[in-house]
Amino acid sequence: MALEGVIKKSKENTRQYIYRVLRENIMTLNLKPGESIGEIELSKVLNVSRTPLREAIVQLIEEKLLEVFPQKGSFVSKINLNLVGEAIFVRETCESRILKMACQDENEDNVDELISKLEKNIEYQKIVLNFNEDLYEFFTLDNEFHYILFDHYNKKNSWKAIKRLSTHYDRLRLLDALEKTNIKATLDQHIELVELIKSKNIEKIESSVEKHLLNYKDMIKKYEQKYPEYFCDK
Repeated sequence: MALEGVIKKSKENTRQYIYRVLRENIMTLNLKPGESIGEIELSKVLNVSRTPLREAIVQLIEEKLLEVFPQKGSFVSKINLNLVGEAIFVRETCESRILKMACQDENEDNVDELISKLEKNIEYQKIVLNFNEDLYEFFTLDNEFHYILFDHYNKKNSWKAIKRLSTHYDRLRLLDALEKTNIKATLDQHIELVELIKSKNIEKIESSVEKHLLNYKDMIKKYEQKYPEYFCDK
């Protein structure tokens, strides 16, 4: 088992360390959906005892990122399409609202500051796509684009709640990014969202957000056929 990010951070206790390493490897698809997680092997790889390991596993089970089957062991949760749908519902509602706030913001200096931050992020996205095609970096910048909106209007806790609900959706989004299916469309839609803020075109917000969040939808059958072991619907 080859895990990434295994260097322990100075302020982490053992449980936090195990939790972070496992969660990061699950969310980056280094640990694949449906992959077996052996406690004995993990203990050796991370050089930890079984008690904090089990505590971290319980936490990941509560977050629906691991599943335990009697007599079989622990497994990375498959991408649950019902949970994907729930995450999209929440994101669509919240992101439409935050973009409408930007369109209705009468403080032009505040709006200009937001637009500047979003456009800077977009320029980084262009650099990644045009020069090194680091798809993990593009995915990070994609997330940052949306975080900027929530942070700018002092809704960071709302964004954190969204991310907690989006673990299955985010793994599907990353899979989509790595397949290079919707990368250009994602960038173009980010540009479009900024233009809607500039023009205060509140009427197009909901349809644009829905289109943006559902980029993967036309490809889901392809992914289910290519990676059938990654998906479940219950």
